[in-house]
Amino acid sequence: MSSHRNHSTKHALPPNAVFLDFPRSDGDSSLWPTNTTRQVDEEGCVNYMQHVGLDEPLSVKWRVGVGDAISVALKLQSGSPHVLSDFPSGYRMFDHHKGKADNPRHDVYLFGSDSKARFRSVPEFIPHALWLFGNGSDQCKCKYCTKKPQREITSSMGNLLRNSHSPSPSRPPRLKAEKTDKKKDVLSKPPRLVHLQNLKSYAAVQKANVLKPSSHVQTKCVMLVERSHNLRDASRPPSEGSVPRWFREGELVWCALQTPIEGPAESGTTELIKFWPAIVDEVKLVVQSEPIPAETVPADQIATPWITRQTTAYKVHFLAISRSYLLPDTMVIPYQSYVVPQSILKEMVGRPVDDWDLDSEKMSRFDPCPPLHIPPPSFVDTLTPFATALQIASTLSGFWCLTDEWEAKMSLPASVRPNPPPASLQSAIEFAGSNNASISSAPRGQVPPTAGRMISQIRFQGLWWGGERIWADDLVRLKIPRSCLAPAGTTNIFAPAGLTEKSKRSLESEGKVPDPSIYGAAARGVFMKIESIFITETGPGRECRVSGMLYELAESEWEDPYVPRSVESISISSGPSAAPIPPSLGSSGKPSIPASEETSPFPLPVAPTGYRFRPILAPGFEAIMSLTLISGRYYPCLLQHHLIQPYITRLLTPLGPPIMEQAYLWTLEGLWAGYRNSVDPSKYKSHREKMVLDATKEAMTALEGHIRDRRLESQTEMQVD
Repeated sequence: MSSHRNHSTKHALPPNAVFLDFPRSDGDSSLWPTNTTRQVDEEGCVNYMQHVGLDEPLSVKWRVGVGDAISVALKLQSGSPHVLSDFPSGYRMFDHHKGKADNPRHDVYLFGSDSKARFRSVPEFIPHALWLFGNGSDQCKCKYCTKKPQREITSSMGNLLRNSHSPSPSRPPRLKAEKTDKKKDVLSKPPRLVHLQNLKSYAAVQKANVLKPSSHVQTKCVMLVERSHNLRDASRPPSEGSVPRWFREGELVWCALQTPIEGPAESGTTELIKFWPAIVDEVKLVVQSEPIPAETVPADQIATPWITRQTTAYKVHFLAISRSYLLPDTMVIPYQSYVVPQSILKEMVGRPVDDWDLDSEKMSRFDPCPPLHIPPPSFVDTLTPFATALQIASTLSGFWCLTDEWEAKMSLPASVRPNPPPASLQSAIEFAGSNNASISSAPRGQVPPTAGRMISQIRFQGLWWGGERIWADDLVRLKIPRSCLAPAGTTNIFAPAGLTEKSKRSLESEGKVPDPSIYGAAARGVFMKIESIFITETGPGRECRVSGMLYELAESEWEDPYVPRSVESISISSGPSAAPIPPSLGSSGKPSIPASEETSPFPLPVAPTGYRFRPILAPGFEAIMSLTLISGRYYPCLLQHHLIQPYITRLLTPLGPPIMEQAYLWTLEGLWAGYRNSVDPSKYKSHREKMVLDATKEAMTALEGHIRDRRLESQTEMQVD
């Protein structure tokens, strides 16, 4: 709830404003509050509603903010700002004075909607205002009409919130500084990272050797064993009947409950609580031996043959409760692959205040997976710990951090070093890359004898991106649709793959036009195989970016006019026949990062059935992008998981839901653009443990605030009545 001790007097109507009138209204003046008389009680406190005039600064702020959003949404053409001439008919703004008479708390409400909504901020009212400007044929998308959280609605508004309606963001997060030698180059100091939400996303394509270590770069870094194991698992093709080893220690996942928890019949909730959010504590290899069926054994064979199968088990810690379980991989799915049904969320939002009990000890005793001889807990008992777990998971998804920092040192040849020295690390690297040819004769890994000034580039082996662990050499999904990335092809970027003749005939037989923009690679997502995670300088500070090759999903049999299949089959390792190439070992016996990251020791993972990963950049080029363009990890064979299959089957039935309803699932395999299911963290934390701890604290604070707001709303409703 918006709360203020004193209202700002700085808001005024802009000059040359264009005034907007609501064409219709759902307002009802009988819904205005009646406790509008100021009375001081015996304790010196007040509790009343005061009308806020249309020309008062607070009303002006709302009129300007909502008018600006309407002009953006309706694409109103004018060189002047748009402002509401008045609130909808039957609406009125009130300032709730509560507390000590000499310094009361101020809470602003816009009353009048027949939905009995009391809008508390400009972002809350914007969707409803847009609905009133329409013809009423569509459903209103405000929080009171949809019963969705305001955070979700606000995040979907995009550039509708161009004016500042909320407190300014906190100071930019910084990496933990380490002790440095003052004599070292200033560029080698730990970077300050700019807040991700304050950055315009950066993307570029350039020659690959600009940011790659080459003959004039010295690297000293040992690849983490954990990173090596995770990347091997990602690139290893799954065996028949098994689930790929998707998850990594510390990741956020959904775990299937052995017995789903049913909602109360009287509430009309038909959905079940089937999954619980959890953190992966440990990944275990399970080896099982099974006898081969007798009917398949040759008659002359005496001993019964056995077959050995390897599966994965995950030790997981359920959020909000003190419970850990060892679950098979068949009961664990990615956090991005499941959406809690709206009926369950509505039960949480509308739950009576007195039913909420956030006592930590009581929640620690809650067990959603009791032994089989004990019945599962009731829906009512489950709702509080489940809501707490959802809030923790949602908060955790908003955090990120960089891990395992290392330093790539670059030497500029003295004979070609500019004077004065480059102004930034980025310009220095670009200059050094342009002089690769002049020093290519030097032995690899050695600094030329004419070397001049040494500069450093800060790199990282990995990062935490919301609930996911991402490493350099991982294949990640990007938010960018392939149709928005050089749809007709351009310099150094190939045009999207088209359709095979077989696909064209199939579409024509179904009466469809074989349009490549609808059925070709242009309709799918874009991937990046990360080769470097590094820090670069930007205008406002320093930013973390990633570089690597870009890929799209092309049909397996499609002939690439840019790359012959004979060459492509050699340069791209993908599919069931691909075997991981072991990385080289350093002096410590651990896998080490190659001095020249020109080739990855890990091949691409398996592509979705019927497709292959096709590089879309010209040879020798790579893309550089902001972290904000990363949607998340790629999960091979996800749509074949038995917990996901029911949603796919329901979708394909004649009476199934619209195909867009399951867009978030297709996206995880790249069959749709990544922006339809993306991880969007914005708060930087120093390490993973702090992420989980802070997410728990912030989630509890948010729930306590929700309960207080609900209690205050109940009291206000009684006063209004």
